[in-house]
Amino acid sequence: MAQIYGAVEFQIESEWYDVVNISSLLLQHYDLNGCLFGVDNYAEFVPLFANRGVPTDCSANLMQKISSYSDDDSWPSWVLYSELICVNWEECALSRDYRISEYVVNDDGSEIFVTKWINKIGYDWVREALESQQETRSGHRVFRRPVLRRADAIDGTNFDLLMKLMACLAERFGDDGVRLVVWFG
Repeated sequence: MAQIYGAVEFQIESEWYDVVNISSLLLQHYDLNGCLFGVDNYAEFVPLFANRGVPTDCSANLMQKISSYSDDDSWPSWVLYSELICVNWEECALSRDYRISEYVVNDDGSEIFVTKWINKIGYDWVREALESQQETRSGHRVFRRPVLRRADAIDGTNFDLLMKLMACLAERFGDDGVRLVVWFG
């Protein structure tokens, strides 16, 4: 799994300044990375902001970090706040998630999410069953390969906090004057 690195920047006149390091906010989230940037895209989203490269005008501090920690295989990209606020979070992925979602069923019928996995020793039968079925069960376990919405990709992350921080900056610097610059490692 690729770890996301980067920063939020704001622009004054023609100069960009980095202000928020995002690595601690957006720790390892396959779905978020895939949904927005096409990295670890097991859910099969059409990535919205993939492969844009490093902005040539990013802040000197951020440019130094990028040159120290990224390379051609680190999938650098960026997105303006004005673009993020226009994302249709109800849009679905193109197909079912490649990973298998596992749930425990409680006595009252409610389900608790356990994990997502690609290969699990002794569970080949689950993947085979899910090729032709929406779900399969074993005792108190339910297995599915759902089609995710973009909103599902940010569930359980601190993306909402990041958006609030960017919104605060956009009030001062404008929606096109705030951006997220990322790379993966």
